[in-house]
Amino acid sequence: MKLSNNQIFETVQGVFLNHIVMFIYYCGSYAYGLNDGNSDSDVTAVIDGFNGNVHLTIDSLDIFAYGKDVYLKKQNLDQTVPLYDRVYIDEILSPYDTLIYLNEQYRNEYETYKRIDMVLILKPFLSNFIEHYERRLELAEPQKSHYHIFRIRGILENLDLTGKYELNLSEPWLSHMKNYKNSWNTLTGIEYLPLLKETLNYIKNYKDKVIDDGLG
Repeated sequence: MKLSNNQIFETVQGVFLNHIVMFIYYCGSYAYGLNDGNSDSDVTAVIDGFNGNVHLTIDSLDIFAYGKDVYLKKQNLDQTVPLYDRVYIDEILSPYDTLIYLNEQYRNEYETYKRIDMVLILKPFLSNFIEHYERRLELAEPQKSHYHIFRIRGILENLDLTGKYELNLSEPWLSHMKNYKNSWNTLTGIEYLPLLKETLNYIKNYKDKVIDDGLG
């Protein structure tokens, strides 16, 4: 059963009793509009006074908690932050209502993060994304998170059309994301591997184009 916003806040605050919870928002499939009745509740929590970052699973709640300074480094693609955490910095741009809790003392900081301009950091972001998913595809077997390859492909296509980095996706990439996410551990998931590799190669070529054009 999905927890209420207040229950999620109380769970996070209970873990970080001696710290201030700045804000919490849904990440993962909720951020991209792919959640369903079987989706876990993945949340990002930013904590003032906490040094470091940690991933906690409490019942059906997955908490990705970051200290204030580490979260800032993550969003700025600082190489001292683990690669995995640098791959999904655009989740905060979700067009859906993903905010769970906001301490009003930190509203300005939260709003600043919401205004991140991915176009300005597109080259290092894509470099991180490619490095991460090349490693995953080397395993030669489907993994659920591979749907993000289709996600980025769709975002780049929309970027070419509008000049804006937005999470809204057009077809066929939205359908590929949904179909793959719902069947990644079946024969269909295996059949998707060639298209996943082809799509990641497109993203690599796009990154090179960004470099050639002197952008991001």
